[in-house]
Amino acid sequence: MSEITSTANPRVKAWRQLLTPDGRRAHGLFLAEGEHLAREAVRAGASECILISKENLDQYRDLPHEGLSVIPVSRQVIAFLSDSRTPQGILAVCRMPEPKIPEHAGPRLVALNRVQDPGNVGAILRTMDAAAFAGLLIDPGCADPFSPKALRASMGAVFRVPVYPCKSLDEALGRLPGHTLVAGDLNGAPYYNHPPFGDRVCLMVGNEGSGLEEGLLKRADHRLKLPIPGGAESLNAAVAASLMIYDILLRND
Repeated sequence: MSEITSTANPRVKAWRQLLTPDGRRAHGLFLAEGEHLAREAVRAGASECILISKENLDQYRDLPHEGLSVIPVSRQVIAFLSDSRTPQGILAVCRMPEPKIPEHAGPRLVALNRVQDPGNVGAILRTMDAAAFAGLLIDPGCADPFSPKALRASMGAVFRVPVYPCKSLDEALGRLPGHTLVAGDLNGAPYYNHPPFGDRVCLMVGNEGSGLEEGLLKRADHRLKLPIPGGAESLNAAVAASLMIYDILLRND
């Protein structure tokens, strides 16, 4: 295939739109930037084509791409489509996963309520992947897990952990099949005194500043606060989620 050199190329203009949430929704695609994410996308069968700068073709020659289009592009095109300051010369154009139904989700879940930092969303996905959690529920107030920053923070976990977008997180939680709902709450009971949660658990994590909405707190079976004996008012949302995820993993294994 001939090299695409111009940022005015219609395909390049369409790919550029994938840097925005509206563009990703409109096209049903997202960009996985850099060698690690591109390899993860190919391994997961999520990529529809790979864009590689002409200068980097030899470097990525070992990338398995049977039946997958590899499109040479100029450095200018890579820079135009990249979110990072130092592009690695490779991007995967990936298909958005089909929407999933929360009540079909597995036994260990996390639900995010208005978590707005894409780095936090991606980091939580990465921890869930490491702990073999079955799925992430997100509401419309959350950062897009398929945005460039969230993808980098997830380190490819988004290709392995199912994401369940929910118009109403409250309604979705009500449809879960017998999960114990555990809410992180700064006004809750001491976390490490909690009773067994059982085999089906959904951890609820709220907004970085204001926490979980009151309606979601009322739905929770347990409202718990991690100990903070030092001077900090609270923990970072991704750090708090990670501590609780691993507590759930270790106590139920």
